[in-house]
Amino acid sequence: MKKELVASLPLLSLLLLACRPVGPNYVPPRAGLPGVPPAQGKPVTSQAGWWKAWGDPRLDALVQRTLAESPDIRIAEARFRQARALQGVQEATGGPNLGATSRVSRDRLSRNGEMLANNPSRNIETEFTNYQIGFDASWELDLFGRQRRISEAALARTQASEARLQDVRLVLAAEVVRTYVEVRSGQLRVALAQAHLGSQEETVRLTRLALRAGECAELELRRAEVERSARESALAGLRLGLCQNLAALSVLTDVPIEDLKGRLGDPLPLPAVPEAPASGLPSDLLARRPDVRAAEREMAAASADIGVAMAERYPRFSLLGSGGWNSIASNNLLGTASSAWSVGPQLSLPIFNRGRLAHQVVASQAAWEATQAAYRKSVLNAVADVELALNRVARNEERRQRALESANHGLRMASLTERQVKAGEVSKLALLEVQRNLLGLEDQRVQAQAQSLNSLASLHKALGGGW
Repeated sequence: MKKELVASLPLLSLLLLACRPVGPNYVPPRAGLPGVPPAQGKPVTSQAGWWKAWGDPRLDALVQRTLAESPDIRIAEARFRQARALQGVQEATGGPNLGATSRVSRDRLSRNGEMLANNPSRNIETEFTNYQIGFDASWELDLFGRQRRISEAALARTQASEARLQDVRLVLAAEVVRTYVEVRSGQLRVALAQAHLGSQEETVRLTRLALRAGECAELELRRAEVERSARESALAGLRLGLCQNLAALSVLTDVPIEDLKGRLGDPLPLPAVPEAPASGLPSDLLARRPDVRAAEREMAAASADIGVAMAERYPRFSLLGSGGWNSIASNNLLGTASSAWSVGPQLSLPIFNRGRLAHQVVASQAAWEATQAAYRKSVLNAVADVELALNRVARNEERRQRALESANHGLRMASLTERQVKAGEVSKLALLEVQRNLLGLEDQRVQAQAQSLNSLASLHKALGGGW
């Protein structure tokens, strides 16, 4: 038997080398967009911390804390570790397995059982201690590539999980930047609204004095009071919005609101608007976007799943072996007479399963088609995000420049009016109105600058980060 087994090993080895994995061989997508090469392989190297170019250390500290402490990051990291561990499990399943066992038991045989009932001898010992030492070995020959396809699918899903982790980091960083800008602009707008309200209250006071002196009509006082009420309402709305943005930033950064206020300190000017990054080629975009890479890797895993389902319909060959020692006495347990072993090939072939395996192949093919559509959608979303972000950057930058020019004009007008007041040419009420107009223009400038910064953050997110 040993000679027959040894003679069969070269034949089995040739079969192993000759057979190829069943199922489709995955080809990276090349038709997601016209002329776009595949988004497979290593992503384009990106520069971590694109927000650092804004020159705000408080913003940098908050983003770094979010990337280290956010529950969303921890969830994604745990899922990535899980996928990597499952990949190791799948890859280890296809190799040889060897196990050892040992056992000591006290046994008693039934004299009326099938083993002794027909034995004429009545002097058989029915109670004894049984000693066993043994091992089992098995190796499934992957003739039709089932294990190789399983490993391919596990690797692709690990890579998809890693890309999703990168996507979570990208989204969170952009969201922290956006919320931080909203908080800073909210602080500035509240301060401007308070100044506006103070100016309006002074106008009400001066108008009341003018009414008593008979220098204006009561309608002027009522108009000033209505404007003051409107300013009070606007200030309350701005304070509420600031509170909401602080709460959102607190959740993102895992910092209590009061501690967050201390970290932010007094209101500061918004960061200067940096130059917008270049969008690059479409092929670079698909390589940078982690969500696109994740969708492509899921498609690769689904393709491998088809091969796994198809391989289940083919024969499975295994080499099995077991051996050891068994004795009812410990002093001769390791003797030659106590040894026992078994070795040989095993063949299993599914014959009748009521179409279960065929349906599994169809289901795997349908799942692959779904991942194809999902990848196509992710590509379209990526291109649309970039186009929209670029358009917003351009439009918001135009608006910011116009708002800056208007604020500069208002500043010059306020300066000129102050000189006129000192010369006695106009009243202080006229100066207060010009100053309020300047505060309104400054508020518009702050809003425009905040929108420009947020549109840049959206562009970085759409492009997959800085580089």
